[in-house]
Amino acid sequence: MTKGKAAAWMICFALMLLGPGAAYYFARPYLNTENTENRQLSEMPSLAFDSLKGFSDSLQAFPAQFNSYFNDHVPFRSQLIELNSILSVDLFDDSASDSVVLGKDDWLFYTGEESIEDYKGTNLYTDEELDLIRDNCLVTKEYLEKRGIEFVILIPSNKEDIYSENLPDYITKRGEMTRAMQVVNCLREAGIRVVYPRQELLEYKDAYDLYWHYDTHWNWLGGYIGAKALLEELGIRIPEVEELTLTQTDFSGYDLAGMMNLKSYYEKTRPADVNYDISGYPTNNMTVLQAIDATELIYQSDAPDERRFFMVRDSFAAALAPVLASNFSYSYMPHWNGCFTQAMIDEQQPDIFVYEVVERRLDILLSFRLSE
Repeated sequence: MTKGKAAAWMICFALMLLGPGAAYYFARPYLNTENTENRQLSEMPSLAFDSLKGFSDSLQAFPAQFNSYFNDHVPFRSQLIELNSILSVDLFDDSASDSVVLGKDDWLFYTGEESIEDYKGTNLYTDEELDLIRDNCLVTKEYLEKRGIEFVILIPSNKEDIYSENLPDYITKRGEMTRAMQVVNCLREAGIRVVYPRQELLEYKDAYDLYWHYDTHWNWLGGYIGAKALLEELGIRIPEVEELTLTQTDFSGYDLAGMMNLKSYYEKTRPADVNYDISGYPTNNMTVLQAIDATELIYQSDAPDERRFFMVRDSFAAALAPVLASNFSYSYMPHWNGCFTQAMIDEQQPDIFVYEVVERRLDILLSFRLSE
């Protein structure tokens, strides 16, 4: 090989290494640099100089940490990931995420946390597991009743169960019994109050979209139906769906589209998701005192019911909270994950304690237990 050819190859190789970075430097102001991967990207590592041992340890870990940082921030990474996801969905009719399955008519469904197994009925609890759930709830009921507190469990249904006709044809039920039905039957037989608004949701599912197409959660109308069922259990009646004023909107969380790195793509290329602004029920001058979804939701209102309401909840409570809070003078709703502690019960002195857990997370009841 001549020196000229060798130099040309070296120049080409250098351009291959440095070209994408240089192009990205100039193109970055015009690109969407939002993290679309539904996870925390690695940060640039640093060396510790506070001590010789600290420096040695950080120096030893630096290469692996820098490799993770570089892989997460390589030029055009987000654009390439999005392009791969688009090709998977539009060309091969396949999800770009193991956590998402493509349904009919642009519906997306969640495969994580055994959601599909819940629908198919292939993950039923054993008798021993049901006994443990029952015993945990009975101990919790006794603990709360000693303090004059009502105890109710609320179980929102998985989207996969309510809109199963939009699942792909290869996903079929193995039987009519599900884990949610097992738990509801077991706890009700033991005298535990359980609200499981599956039938109420099925009653309205054909007339309205109650869950978002591109998200795992129910929308505000689905949440209203769930809240109505819970309030009826607590002796409070609010208007029927037919009595409400519903204004259709296109707000959605798009969490399933986000799991495929396609949130913005779905917003631009798919029919707008369906939500409803709801009016026509008494809000009783409900006021938000604090609303941090990851920690706690706190409300007060002029509702005639002066019972203090306390609900340990997950993200499904976002659509429940305004309706519930409008019907109690004071409402406190901590998130179960990293926020709720048993000490809060004595601090808040509630009259009603609700444990809300979506169907796909019922395993929480295997360990949830309030006791002396």
